[in-house]
Amino acid sequence: MMQKVVGVAFIENGKLLIVQSHKSSKTNSWTLVGGGVKVRETLVEAAIREVSEEIHNNFTISESDLEQLFTFSEHAASDPNKMIEMTIFISHKKIDVELTTNAEILHYHWYKLGDDLNISASIKDHFLPYAIKNNLIY
Repeated sequence: MMQKVVGVAFIENGKLLIVQSHKSSKTNSWTLVGGGVKVRETLVEAAIREVSEEIHNNFTISESDLEQLFTFSEHAASDPNKMIEMTIFISHKKIDVELTTNAEILHYHWYKLGDDLNISASIKDHFLPYAIKNNLIY
């Protein structure tokens, strides 16, 4: 069964916020803020919940902060044997809290083009081409 997941892109000053979770650290990969969609949860609800869990420190976004970009299917960064259907959103709300590690996230990084990190296929193959074309990341 295909797992539905969401990714939320935060971009500031031409850089993209990427995270390394406990799960993705097993494959040393970096992903967008996000995660799985729960039963009876909409994509937007999942995005809002995941942002609140992964950024935490009382940072929240609302539906009006999010713009849905596109959806695609691929292998999960945390488990190459698992197929996911990922929907990517961009957040128009800036992060105004300190990024501190928590139960889910080990590391945060503001990624700029050329950084030598193992970014997930969802970022490298899907989000970056969109972001570069639209001059969001430079």
